[in-house]
Amino acid sequence: MEGFIPDVVAEEENRHKVQSADDEDDELSGGIEEDNDEEDALPTSEIIGTRRTQQTRNLQILRRQQRKASRKKYLEAVTPRLEILQNMPFFIPFATRVQIFRQFVLMDQTRRRGGHIDPDSWRLSTVQGLHQRGMENRMIEHEIINRHHARIKRDSVFQDAYDQFYELGEGLKEPIQITFVDRFNTPEAGIDGGGVTKEFLTSVTNEAFSPSSGLNLFVENDHNLLYPNPSAVDERKYYLRHAGIKEGSLDWSYHIRDLLRRYEFLGRIVGKCLYEGILVDVGFAGFFLLKWALTGGSGMASRESSYRANLNDLRDLDEGLYQGLLQLKNYEGDVGDFSLNFTVTDPISASDGSDGAAPSRTITHELKPNGSNIPVTNENRLVYISYIARHRLQLQPHLQTNAFLRGLGEIIQPSWLSMFNQSELQTLVGGDSSEIDVADLRKNTLYGGVYAIGDDQKEHPCIQMFWEVMTSLSDSERRNVLKFVTSTPRAPLLGFGQLNPRFSIRDAGEDQERLPSASTCVNLLKLPRYESGKTMREKLLYAVNAGAGFDLS
Repeated sequence: MEGFIPDVVAEEENRHKVQSADDEDDELSGGIEEDNDEEDALPTSEIIGTRRTQQTRNLQILRRQQRKASRKKYLEAVTPRLEILQNMPFFIPFATRVQIFRQFVLMDQTRRRGGHIDPDSWRLSTVQGLHQRGMENRMIEHEIINRHHARIKRDSVFQDAYDQFYELGEGLKEPIQITFVDRFNTPEAGIDGGGVTKEFLTSVTNEAFSPSSGLNLFVENDHNLLYPNPSAVDERKYYLRHAGIKEGSLDWSYHIRDLLRRYEFLGRIVGKCLYEGILVDVGFAGFFLLKWALTGGSGMASRESSYRANLNDLRDLDEGLYQGLLQLKNYEGDVGDFSLNFTVTDPISASDGSDGAAPSRTITHELKPNGSNIPVTNENRLVYISYIARHRLQLQPHLQTNAFLRGLGEIIQPSWLSMFNQSELQTLVGGDSSEIDVADLRKNTLYGGVYAIGDDQKEHPCIQMFWEVMTSLSDSERRNVLKFVTSTPRAPLLGFGQLNPRFSIRDAGEDQERLPSASTCVNLLKLPRYESGKTMREKLLYAVNAGAGFDLS
C-alpha cells in the first residue's frame, strides 16, 4: 500500500483536470442539464420554453452527454486505482482510504490556495497577488478578505452564519475568520487563530441539528439519529397558504427557495468540517448516510439518483411503520379487511411559531395516480409496501435531501464520499467509536504553564497524576472528559496525532476547590494543581458531568 496512496492522488489530479473541462462545458452550455430542484418553486410560465427552444436544448444535452461519456471512458483507462476505490472500496483498508481522503483534501486546498494552506499565509498571499496585478485598491482587498469574515452572536449562530456566508458557495472552502460578538455587537476578547473557527463550526452544527433549537431542519428517529425533516417543505407550504400567499407567486417561490438554501448551507457546513478535519458530535440515520455514499459521480450538482428505497431502510426512519408493514407483508388473512388504498397520510406541524405545543395536521398523498380508488389486496400488497417505502424515504424528503447533498458536494467531491459505506461515513464525520487509547492521547498531548516539560523531559507530578486518573476511568468516563475538552467524545480516525489543535493541558493555580475548565476551541484543559489523585478525580468528573465549561470555579 506504500505506493498506492501517491498513485491514487496523481490519478485524482488527472480526474480533476477532466472534471474542470466538464465544468467549463457546463458554463458554455449555460448549465442546460442542471437538475435544479428549486425550479419546483417557480411559476410554470417561467420554466416552459417554446418547442424550438426545447428541441435545441435537447440537442445540446445529447452532445454534451456524448462528450462526457467519452471523457468517462478516458478516465476509466487512466485512473484504474480510482475505479477500484469507487466501485470496490472494501478491497482497500479503511485507514488507507481515510489517508487518501485527507490527501485529496490537501491537494484541493493546495490548488485552491496557491500553495498557502495556513489561513494567515493565504490572506497575505491574496493581498500580495492583488498588488502584483496592480490592483492596489483597499476596497477590493477589504471586500475579498471580508467575504470570509463574519460577526456571530452566540444566540443566533446558524442564522448569522447563513446570512453572512451563504453567498460564498464553494468559497467556504477557503479559510474563514470568526468574531463572536455580544448583543451590543461588541467583539469578544481573543483572536481567531483557528480555534474560534472550530468553535464556530461546532456551534453551528450543534444548533442546526438540535431538536430544541426550533430550526426543525432535521429530526431524530427512535435511536436519536438524525435525518432531514421529511415534512419541512409541506409545513412551509402550509404556512404560506395560511398566510394568504398564492402558490406559484414570487413570494411563494422565495420562501420555498429560502428553506432549501438553508439545507444547502447546512450541507456546506458539514462539508467544511470534513474539509478541515473537525469532528462533530452528530449521529446520522443509516439510510440518510447511504444517500451520501451512493451519490458518487462528479460535479457540483449532487443527486441521490443511485439510492433506491427499500423496506429495511425504513426501519432507520420509523420503527413502528416498519413493523406494521412487515406484519402486513406476512399477514395470512385477507388484507382487504384493513380497507387500505394507495394513499399515505403524512403528519405536519401547524405551529405558527408562538409558544405552546404545535397543533398537528395531516396531508394525504396518492402513491400512484388515482391511488385513493385502488384498494390494497393480497396480490398488490408488496407493491403498496414498496411505494410506502419509496414515498417516506425518497419522495417526501427529496427536495430537502438533494439540497443538503448539493451543499455537501460543493465542499467535498461526491466521488470522495463514495469510497465509504454509511457506517464509515459516520466515523469520518464524528470520529472513532472504539475505546479511547489513553497511551496515544498521552503521547500526543502538549503542556503549558507550570506543566510545561523541561530539559529533563519529565512530566510534572500533577500531569502524572492526571494520566493515572484517566487510566482508572471507564471508557464512557474517558469519553466524557474528551468531549469536555474537545467538544466530541471520539478520537480522530488516525489517532490523536491528527487532532488539530492538539490536546493540551495548562495549570490553573493551586486552589483545591477550583474545578477544571476547558476551552474547546483550542482543545485545552485548564487543570488546577491538586494535591491528591482522589481530589483530582472527583473534581474532574464533577466538572465533566456538570458541563462546567469555560473558567467555572
